[in-house]
Amino acid sequence: MALPDFKAMTPDEIAAWFETNDLSELIASGERVEGATLVQVDATGMPVEKVVTVKMPGDMVARLDHAAGRDRSGRSGIIRQAVAEWLERHPDAAA
Repeated sequence: MALPDFKAMTPDEIAAWFETNDLSELIASGERVEGATLVQVDATGMPVEKVVTVKMPGDMVARLDHAAGRDRSGRSGIIRQAVAEWLERHPDAAA
């Protein structure tokens, strides 16, 4: 697939090219960079948070909600902290 000269195109022309072309060959030709972490960011460069669904026993959710009522970051913040701590203790799991 021959790619256009994106540097010579306006942002609108680039967007139109991506909207009207089959990107499967372009995507398939890409190589993963070892050690690279891809993170979606918003217009300001801040990471975009993703919604994740988890299943927990009802009594665990009740205890979590009770704790979240006293925690400024709420239920999600407690879960994020717990996962971050687990990943820190298990660095090979995140590789």
